Amino acid sequence: MTFCLNEQKKITIRKTLKKINKKYIFFLLIFLFIFSCTNVFFNTAILRKSLIADGYQASPETLRSTNHSFSLASNAEDGSLDVSAESAIIVEYETGRILWEKNSSEKLFPASTTKMIVGIIAIEEVKNLYEKTTISKNASGFNNSFFPFRIGDEITIMDLLKAALINSNNNATIALAEYISGSEAEFLKKMNIKAQEIGAYNTNFQSTNGLDSNLPEHKSTAKDLAIIAKYCMENALFRKMVSTKIDYINVSGENVMLFNTDVLLFFDYIKGIKTGFTDNAGYCLVTFSERQGLKLVSVVLKSALGMRDSDMLKMINWANDNYSWRKIIDSSLIYKELEIDNKMENNDYVYSTKVFTPAYPEKDFVNLTNIKDKIDIADDITEKNTGQTKSNIPNLLIDLPIKKSQQIGNLQVVINGEQKQLMQLQSGDKISRQYIFEDLKTGMDIKQRNMIILLISFYFLIFIFIIVRNLFLREKPE
Repeated sequence: MTFCLNEQKKITIRKTLKKINKKYIFFLLIFLFIFSCTNVFFNTAILRKSLIADGYQASPETLRSTNHSFSLASNAEDGSLDVSAESAIIVEYETGRILWEKNSSEKLFPASTTKMIVGIIAIEEVKNLYEKTTISKNASGFNNSFFPFRIGDEITIMDLLKAALINSNNNATIALAEYISGSEAEFLKKMNIKAQEIGAYNTNFQSTNGLDSNLPEHKSTAKDLAIIAKYCMENALFRKMVSTKIDYINVSGENVMLFNTDVLLFFDYIKGIKTGFTDNAGYCLVTFSERQGLKLVSVVLKSALGMRDSDMLKMINWANDNYSWRKIIDSSLIYKELEIDNKMENNDYVYSTKVFTPAYPEKDFVNLTNIKDKIDIADDITEKNTGQTKSNIPNLLIDLPIKKSQQIGNLQVVINGEQKQLMQLQSGDKISRQYIFEDLKTGMDIKQRNMIILLISFYFLIFIFIIVRNLFLREKPE
């Protein structure tokens, strides 16, 4: 008896659940009906055909606006650069652009930075750098150097270069001059000719090593020394030598250890190149640095006692805080989404042709920029509905088909009011045919439109009624 009652309860519960499910289905269908009618009333487009064969397919939702005017941001303090050096300059290595200068055209004693031009002439003119030469009386002795040469010592040209450029040996440059030109006086002519050739027009050399006690016209400028340094650093062997911290040379069978006079080489971003000091010149330094992609040639002349290295580091830090290479235009990114819009009309419909296609810059544009630079990016594409709506979809009257990379406009980059780049804007895709949206003609009679909507709603209601009726009729008693 108990078993029968339990079974009866289960059957009753199942019937109740089925009735509930039917009610839920019924209400769901009613909701869909109301939603569909609302959608019909609030949309004028009643038919939509896609006649596209192949091409780019994008929706307006993917469109995005771009701010084409901006300034670079940085945490760097925008203060004046104060150094003890009487003359100084910072030059960007790749472009030769002067980033900062202080009395850079003032003629001063260059001290041992003179050895840069001696080294590059020797590297360029000597065919066999491992050929040996003999030290003359004129090139012997200490001569204010860290180690002496003796008369008759045998040494290779390569080791003389190392002694001059790494350890700043003053007799090494004399020996090089005598080997190449026969005498120091003849070699000085080469030095001055070379300086003029590479653009160091305010430089006059009277010494191969920079010693200037009795040479009042042995002078150069910070700007000229930067030019010379830039030229020298283009040579791989020169660049390797001046960046060497410790090395060894062989003098008449004896190994001599060399240490670089530039203590800043222990910073990994400092790559050389030459120190200098005399009583007349004060403390001088020419440095090549590379940090965060920014390559610099920096010069300080006549720095105060103990301030040469701090002056140089302060200048390099300032330049890296205020300047950087920036990719202003990236050709791999969409510059704008463009809407190609044309219309065709007949008696009943307006056929509106709409294609959304991306526009890409034809190439990248990378520029050395300052944090204060104002950068403006402009194109010659007319915006749709300008001044009327907030739409920023450019409207183009372009005939289809469109080829991939076809020019559809021009892009201009202006920095601080000066045009820096002009390039094409190109289509990102090939488009063979267009989308057709069949919109009800604006002038169609309102009664006709309402009649169409009413008929659609009526047939949709009948469809729902049939579905609900079939659900109830299919139920079988249990």
